[in-house]
Amino acid sequence: MNIITKFQEIIAIQPSNAEASSGTLNPPVSDNEIQKIENLLQESLPTEIKALYSFANGQNDDGNGIFFGDNFCRADEIIQQLEFSRSLINPETKTIANPEQSEQLIRQIVDFYVGKAPKHKLFGLQKSWYKIAFECGPNRFGGPYIYASENTTGKERKILEIDFKELDNVSEIVKKLHELEQPAYKWDELNFVVYSNGKYEVERSAHDFDNQISFTSTPKNAIRKKYFHYKWLPIFSDGGGNYLGIDLDPDTKGKKGQVINFGRDEEDMFVLAQSLDDLFDKILVALHKAENGLLHSEGHLHETLKELANNQPALGGASR
Repeated sequence: MNIITKFQEIIAIQPSNAEASSGTLNPPVSDNEIQKIENLLQESLPTEIKALYSFANGQNDDGNGIFFGDNFCRADEIIQQLEFSRSLINPETKTIANPEQSEQLIRQIVDFYVGKAPKHKLFGLQKSWYKIAFECGPNRFGGPYIYASENTTGKERKILEIDFKELDNVSEIVKKLHELEQPAYKWDELNFVVYSNGKYEVERSAHDFDNQISFTSTPKNAIRKKYFHYKWLPIFSDGGGNYLGIDLDPDTKGKKGQVINFGRDEEDMFVLAQSLDDLFDKILVALHKAENGLLHSEGHLHETLKELANNQPALGGASR
C-alpha cells in the first residue's frame, strides 16, 4: 500500500470506535503553499509528505482530530508554526540597528515611570526615593518596585501603584521598541533600573528554552535538544502546541525524515518511526491486533505512540 492508502485505512478504522465525529479532509494543497513551506524549510519536502498533501491539505475544524484525536495540520498551520520556529533563531551577533530611535523610545519608557514616582520633598531638594526597578516586554510587565534608599532590600521595597489603563500607553512604546530591535537583537524582556538622579540602566534579555529546559532524546543523540526547530515539520497537532512531525535535521545518531514528538509540553522527545510511512505501518499492525492500545487508550496519543515505538505490551507486544 502507498502512504495515502495506509492513511485512509487508519482513518476508516476509527469512526466506529470514536465517541464523537471527526473532522473531514480538505482538498489537496496548492503548489504555492508547498513552495512557502519549502522556502521556510530551505529544502524540498520529503516525497511521502508531498504525496500525502497532494491527497489532502489537512483537515477542517469541524469535529475531533482525525488522527486518534490529533488534528491533521493544514498548510497554513504548518507555515505559521515554521515561522514561529524561525522567530526563535538568535542572530549570530546582536546589534542595535537604530541606536538613536531606540534611545528615544527607551527615554519615553523611563519618563513614564519617573512621572509616576513620588515627588521629591522640600521643593525637590530632598529625594523621596532612590531607584525604581521594573521589567517589561511585548506581553508582560513586572513591578515597578520602588526603593526608598540605597540600603533598601528586596523585602523592604514597595510596589509603585499604576493604573492598568495608563500602562496601555507605555505598552505601545515597548511594542514599538521590540518591533524596531527584534530583527537584529531578539530580546523578550527589558530590565530597567531608574535612579532618582536621572540616570538609568536597561538590560535586554531573551528566553533560552533550549538550555533552560532539560530535554531528552530517545534514542540518545537521535534528536536535537531544542524547544522548536525550523527543520521540524509538524504534521499532526494535539491543539495545545504539541506535534507529531518530520525531523529534517536529526542529531548525530538520528535519521533524516524520522518522526518525532515535539512542542510546548514535549520535554521527552522520541523517535516514533524512521519515516511517516513507517509510522503508519506500525499503527496498522497495532490496530489489527485483537487487543490494541491505540483505540482503547485513555492517555495522550503521543505517549501511546512512545509505547508503540518501544514495543510495550500495552500495544500488543509486537516483536521486532
